[in-house]
Amino acid sequence: MLRTRFLSVTAASSLVWLGSAAPAVSEPPDATIAVTSPAADSVHPVNSSLFVGWRNDTGQEVDVWLAQDDGAGGTQRLFKLASKASSKPTSELVTAVPAVPDGTDYTVEVTTRDTGVRGYSASFEVGPVPAAGPAAGTGADAGTDSRGAPWPSPNWVQAQDGHSPR
Repeated sequence: MLRTRFLSVTAASSLVWLGSAAPAVSEPPDATIAVTSPAADSVHPVNSSLFVGWRNDTGQEVDVWLAQDDGAGGTQRLFKLASKASSKPTSELVTAVPAVPDGTDYTVEVTTRDTGVRGYSASFEVGPVPAAGPAAGTGADAGTDSRGAPWPSPNWVQAQDGHSPR
């Protein structure tokens, strides 16, 4: 009987030891995340839609961060754009650009939650979208629509009887 208790205590301690071990997180040996969008040098105003795309061969859910160059060769996370995003091999999401200062040194970081595998987008700009041509009302095309037809004068909006045409 003593021998049975000894085995029971030994077996119980082995089970406790095995039960307390955390399950290992496995991933392919060369697991990577490649952020495919936003595009390099693209411009995104605050509160506009930001399309983020990535390839993920880790099989794990990811977090998506807005990051900025820290000036010392690294990046600083600023805002979490998504938590527990898809673990699929190819994924995308749409989020809003948070209120951050204008700048050209922003990136999106996509990182696994458990193993720290991460990928970064190319640098992009947060700020006003540059005008495609001369400012409105200046230059040779002032007062014309996209076909070159002249716009009506501001006086056209108000008809002779004082009411706007419908």
